[in-house]
Amino acid sequence: MATKLLVKDILAAIDLNAKNVWRELSDDERKQVSFWLLNRYASSVKGSREKTELALFKTNEYYNKNWNVLGGTKHNNLQWQLLCVSGNTGKIEYHEWIGLKQKNNPNNKEIKLLQKLYPNMKLDEIELLANISTKKEIKQLVEDHGINE
Repeated sequence: MATKLLVKDILAAIDLNAKNVWRELSDDERKQVSFWLLNRYASSVKGSREKTELALFKTNEYYNKNWNVLGGTKHNNLQWQLLCVSGNTGKIEYHEWIGLKQKNNPNNKEIKLLQKLYPNMKLDEIELLANISTKKEIKQLVEDHGINE
């Protein structure tokens, strides 16, 4: 059984533009590589604004742009090479995890109240209104409409 690959080691290889690493991995090690996960990490670099924006731009431009055209997961070696090109900085970077968007909204009560007030509004419009309004403004709006909650 192959040893477990560490994400930080794989990201270091991407940062150092080690395109030959994919050919050196065994079949078991290749199965451990998740390009979706690496894409999320490679697009996020901790540092100055320019460094962060460049990492995101290069990942989108070189890796994400034609992902479906290239056949998605059919060409793993090509995907590896594109990630190496997009992450090539010449030195090991710190890649922060970009978490997925949370479904639980802290303004849940406000959203329900606004949905009662504006039943024809779309959910994203209600969420936007809840996010830009203060609690005091929403409370005043509820009082103006005569809702007791």
